[in-house]
Amino acid sequence: MAKQETSGLDNQTPFESFDLEKLKSVFLKSIPVVIIFLAISLFIATLAIRYTKQLFQSNSILQLDIKSDAKVFGFKSFDDDINNLAREIEIIKSRLFLSRVAETLGYDVSYYKYGDILYEERYPGAPFSVCIIEASKSAYDRPIDLEILDANHYLLQYDEGSTSSKTYNFGDTVVIRDCTILVTLPNDYHPYLNGRYFFTLNTETSILDYINRSLSVEPLDFKANTITISFRDYNKQKAQDIVHAIDTLYIYYTQLEKNKANKQKINFLNEQLTQTERKLGELESYFEEFTIDNKTTDLGANLSKTIVMLDKLDSQKYNLQQKIKAYNDAYDQIINESMDDFNPTSSLFPDNVRGEIDRLVTLLEDKRAILSSYNQNTFAYQKKEQEIAFLKERLISSIEATRTRLYENLDDLMSRRNQLESEFVELPSKRTEFSKTRRYYGLYEEFYLSLMKNKAEFELAQAGTVTEYRILSPASSPGEPISPNKIFYYGIGLIAGLFLSMLYIGTSYLLHNKVTSQQELERMSSAFVLGTIPYYPFDKTKGTRLVVNDKLKSEISESFRSVRTNLEFLNGKGKKPILAVTSTISGEGKTFVAANLGGIISLLHTRVVLIDLDMRRPRFQEVFESTDVSKGLSTILINKHSVEECLHKTELEYLDYIPAGPIPPNPSELILGGEFEALIAELQLKYDVIIIDTPPVGLVTDGIHALKIASIPIYIVRAEFSKKSFIKNINRLVKVHKLSNLALILNSTKRASNGSKYGKGYYEESPVSKKNKLKKLFQS
Repeated sequence: MAKQETSGLDNQTPFESFDLEKLKSVFLKSIPVVIIFLAISLFIATLAIRYTKQLFQSNSILQLDIKSDAKVFGFKSFDDDINNLAREIEIIKSRLFLSRVAETLGYDVSYYKYGDILYEERYPGAPFSVCIIEASKSAYDRPIDLEILDANHYLLQYDEGSTSSKTYNFGDTVVIRDCTILVTLPNDYHPYLNGRYFFTLNTETSILDYINRSLSVEPLDFKANTITISFRDYNKQKAQDIVHAIDTLYIYYTQLEKNKANKQKINFLNEQLTQTERKLGELESYFEEFTIDNKTTDLGANLSKTIVMLDKLDSQKYNLQQKIKAYNDAYDQIINESMDDFNPTSSLFPDNVRGEIDRLVTLLEDKRAILSSYNQNTFAYQKKEQEIAFLKERLISSIEATRTRLYENLDDLMSRRNQLESEFVELPSKRTEFSKTRRYYGLYEEFYLSLMKNKAEFELAQAGTVTEYRILSPASSPGEPISPNKIFYYGIGLIAGLFLSMLYIGTSYLLHNKVTSQQELERMSSAFVLGTIPYYPFDKTKGTRLVVNDKLKSEISESFRSVRTNLEFLNGKGKKPILAVTSTISGEGKTFVAANLGGIISLLHTRVVLIDLDMRRPRFQEVFESTDVSKGLSTILINKHSVEECLHKTELEYLDYIPAGPIPPNPSELILGGEFEALIAELQLKYDVIIIDTPPVGLVTDGIHALKIASIPIYIVRAEFSKKSFIKNINRLVKVHKLSNLALILNSTKRASNGSKYGKGYYEESPVSKKNKLKKLFQS
């Protein structure tokens, strides 16, 4: 027994403390709560799905046709594709591009309709139209309520510190909240449009924030150079329109950017062409002036011609100098009248001069001849002198005029020669400059033709510009909303319900302090378990009753037979057993067990007597309806009545009982007195088995004395009713009061199925209706 005591409740390992039967019992009892938890969780999930605004997503796929010339060893770098996609993604997500999208969409005003709980955006096809005439910053991004009253009137409500409302006519200009607006109705107005709405005037910043917040641009496949554009919104059509606008504008934007580059190149080429044309014009003017100035464009031939002209001028100069010398000599000779060396045949003088000179020479000879014969005073001599003087004067005058002309001719010739010499010196530099200019002209002409060719190519490229992006999948029309996800919400609801159920079951298991099974009782207690009694659903209004005689083949009768057999092994042969049945508190079924145990033993034709020792709360009058409570054990112990007077017969032939009698003021003293033991001895002479129904030992100590004098003390534990702490009381009784032969009976156990281990239908039980089964299930 000492070994059994050490294996009690205080020395259990965690593994040993786990009880599958207890868990099963807790689970069965928790089924209603589990159903309620699951129902509430799924109901909350249904409400969440119903009143959560549906979120839709539209997607499109774009592909970039990347032509990368940067290759390493003939292989394109994979990082280039990533960088190109990343660059394009950032362009799409940039506020500059999104501002163009917002401008295209024209979401200056947003329209919403109030519902019972939620509100929805009316897009497309708003029931009314708001035109912003003038508005300050304070009027934007704030809701303005509008209620359509009829085809001509509407109620406008807004907040300006306090709520203001006023009725207006459609088509009237309205000034509210620092803004001027015009509200109109469509031509196809219908009364069903009446209702409460509100609208907001959107700033560009709020529109950009709204688009940027719901826009997702991500790479789809780096190898295929594809990106996916997604947009989420509570309005499926709006989501699709925004994605379509982004696709369309991005394609147009990229094409515009490519055309912009070509246009800039064409503009640059035009500027270069203009400058080149101007330069070519300047060079052509130079060639014209050069040709006019130099009378030729062949400076080599002109150089040779200049040399010939210089030689010719030098020859002319020499002739002129010779003539001048001859005229000077002739002048001197004529003045000096020394004509002896004069050569009249010189070709330098003209014929008339030469004739005059010849005549002068003749006159001088004649003068000398006359002077040799005559003196100077003679008439002939004087006449000759006059002729000579006249001729000399005429010759000198002619020579001076000719000499002056010759000097002028010489000066003119020298001037011409000097000019030719200067031109001759300048001719090489002019030739170099001309050649250089001609080369420049050729380069500019070639450059001009190249510019014209490039311009034509870029104009052709601009005319045939195709964007590098193409739409593989246009903006999709959202079908099912991505949120709320019904499966997810119901899954979360189911998981929450299961979690709460498991938490409840786990908590109930941990907080469950009731004995549930025979295995648990055997593990916790140091006493011997005599058997188990199944739950019997008797009528509570009738109280405890004798059931073993009603259905001899019932499960409960068989359970009592099993206990009876175990008692025979405990008692041994030739001994009249004294059984004392007790429990910790009332309600554990000790009276029910004592009465039916006596009944099942009496069926063996063994004389059995039942004694109701619980004089504080007698129970035999509930078991045996004909009980006379005016006399019984209490009156026997005070010697007021005899045993025969207090014995009562039952419906079983061999079963008698002694009720408790009137409730005495001192039941403990009566039990501890010698009269009780004398009563037991007297009853042993007449009966084979004595069964004492004692008071609960957990409440009073009256029954401990009966347990000590009993040959087989029996302790009743009720499944799902008796607390585990009661087992400590049982172990204490065994240890303190030396009740080593104490036996336990587990009462009111739940069977796993209809019938027992022998199978369904073995026992003769009343059929249980579905309603009773359901009731029993919820009572488990």
